[in-house]
Amino acid sequence: MLSIYYYSLDTILKSILKRQIPFLIGGTITGIIMTYYYGFLFTIIVNSLMWYVISYLVSKYYYKSKGINDQKYLIQYALNKIKKKNHS
Repeated sequence: MLSIYYYSLDTILKSILKRQIPFLIGGTITGIIMTYYYGFLFTIIVNSLMWYVISYLVSKYYYKSKGINDQKYLIQYALNKIKKKNHS
């Protein structure tokens, strides 16, 4: 099902998703492990902050761009989809 939607996305969104997928997977794995030891609330705050910093640094030094721009684009894309859905 994901592959159907993936092929219909524009090229900018495809490249952003390719860059963000490792961070989502890593955040999920570390979140599961941390929740077992530290509890849910602590894990949400620390894991989110930790992976935000990691993704920012990797985007800045490896991809030579700011990860903030990717996040802004994803938020704008999602909001546009929600607006279109509500107006239909």
